[in-house]
Amino acid sequence: MSKKNRTVNPAIYEGLKSVIGQPSDIVISYDAAVDDFIQYSAIKGLSKHTASSYAKELNQLRKSFVDQGVDLTDIREVKASDFEEFIRLQVAKGYAPSTINIRVRTARIFGNYCVKKGYTSNNAASEVSLLKMRHTVGATFTQAQLKRLLEAPDLSTFEGVRDLAIMLTFADTGIRLSELEAIRTTDVVFPDRAINIQRTKNGYARRIPMTKRLQTVLRAYMKARGLDEFTSSLFVTIEDKPLNARSIQYQIREHGRRSGVLDDVQCSPHVFRRTFAKFKIKAGVDIFTLQQLMGHSDITELRKYVAIYSSDLDAAIEKGIE
Repeated sequence: MSKKNRTVNPAIYEGLKSVIGQPSDIVISYDAAVDDFIQYSAIKGLSKHTASSYAKELNQLRKSFVDQGVDLTDIREVKASDFEEFIRLQVAKGYAPSTINIRVRTARIFGNYCVKKGYTSNNAASEVSLLKMRHTVGATFTQAQLKRLLEAPDLSTFEGVRDLAIMLTFADTGIRLSELEAIRTTDVVFPDRAINIQRTKNGYARRIPMTKRLQTVLRAYMKARGLDEFTSSLFVTIEDKPLNARSIQYQIREHGRRSGVLDDVQCSPHVFRRTFAKFKIKAGVDIFTLQQLMGHSDITELRKYVAIYSSDLDAAIEKGIE
């Protein structure tokens, strides 16, 4: 009985080689591998913000590798020692451990992709340890500072009403900047008294209830905004163009400057988010409800706020004192 002439698909062959740790025959440059990875991220459905962040951090790695003289024509030539040198240089330049760790984590995700594709047999970035970090909570507004900020916009102008609506949305929902930027007019559902957040960091849409004061301000803003068939973005310029993240950050900082709050604390969307978490915890909102409101995938970050701001600490301090 004659034997059949069977061949193995090259893609399967390469995949099997990666499973047993045998070097791949594929030769691909660092730049080409990064391009493939970014395209894969888009196909996978990651947000533009996430894909852009990956590209930015991997470009920082590239610059460091070039300075080190690493051969980038073959991705397999990038070793764990190159990542260790990258970390050393980043520390020497004064970058924060959190920033460096973000770049290392991005490199690890990219490395896993390269192994999966058969470009490398191992993930060199995974052999490098993250930097130890001090667990701290950043600046937050006091009630008085928040009040001054919200009173800063000129409500006789369209921009003033819009900026109040923006800052109150941050203050009363704890929403991320990227999430607020992506809100459409149809996402604000007054009969349901909620905002539906469609573009989120973890990819899962969520519903955020609106406070009574936020409903009032958003109704006034949307009446001033009107409807425009060419622009569905909720927050727009006077010319009906979507307001981008940079402009939102600038406007908040300007109101912080005018109100004098900027003299005492940084004024940014993330400070609003931290303040939201602080006020909710001090008011006794449980951590799991807060997790849902803020869209955290886990409660690790929120545990830091609980440890610092929980009202249980204040109630317990006098107990057991003679």
